[in-house]
Amino acid sequence: MSEELPRRVPGRAGIEWLTGAFKLFLKSPLMLGAATAIFLGVLLILHFIPYAGAGLAEIISPMILAGFMRAFRSIDEGNDPELPQFAAGFRSHALPLAMVGAIYLGILLAIVWLMKLLGVDYQALMQAMQEGATPEQLAMRLEGKAPLLLLGLALAIPAVAATWYAPALVLFGNANPLQAMGLSLKACARNWLALLLNGVALIPVFLLALIPVIGMLVAVPIMLGTAYLGYQAMFAYKDSGARDQDSGISE
Repeated sequence: MSEELPRRVPGRAGIEWLTGAFKLFLKSPLMLGAATAIFLGVLLILHFIPYAGAGLAEIISPMILAGFMRAFRSIDEGNDPELPQFAAGFRSHALPLAMVGAIYLGILLAIVWLMKLLGVDYQALMQAMQEGATPEQLAMRLEGKAPLLLLGLALAIPAVAATWYAPALVLFGNANPLQAMGLSLKACARNWLALLLNGVALIPVFLLALIPVIGMLVAVPIMLGTAYLGYQAMFAYKDSGARDQDSGISE
C-alpha cells in the first residue's frame, strides 16, 4: 500500500537537514566545490548574452539542480560522486527539466509585468543599481510602494516553492513537469514550518556566501544539500535495507 506523498515532517526536520547537508558536504568538499564553480561560471557567462541570457540561465537551472541531487544521492549511499553525475540533468530528463525552468521563467515574467503595471518596475530598479544608484536614491524610487513589494514577494514565493523539489521529482520519480511542480508546491505548503526553520538556520550559510570566491563554493552545495534531504524526507522511503528508494511518483 503506497502512502500519501508528500509526507508531513516535523518542524525540527528543517534544522536537521542543515546539519545533514553539512555532513554530506564534508564527505566530498572538493568535488562539490568544483562542480559548483563550473556551473556558477556557466550561469554567469549566460547572463552576458544579450536579451536571452538570463532566460536561458533559468531554463537550464533545473538541469543543474538535478545533477546535484544525483551527486548527493551518491554521497548519501556511501559512494564518491563523479563529475559526470553532476550532468545527470543534461544526460537524462533534459526536456522535462527544461520545461520546469521555462514554466518558472514564464511565471516570473508574468509577475514582473504585473508589478510594472501596478507601479513597481523591477527592470528599472536593477538598471539603477547597475548604474551605481545610492541606497537613498533607490529608497526614493520605492517610497510608498512597500505594499506592492510585499505583493510581489507573496507572488514569487509559490513560484520558488513549485520549483524547489521539482528537479529531484523529475529525475528520481519520473514526474512530468506540471506534476513535479504541483507536488513540490504541495510539499512546501504542507511542511512550511520545517522550511521556515530551515531558512532561518541557513542564515549563517548565506552570510558565508559573502566571503569572496570560496564562500559560494561552500554555501551553495550546503543549501542544495538541504533540498536533497528535504526531498528524501518527503518523497523517498526506506525498505528493509539501508538504501533509500524512490516512491512511485509517476505511477
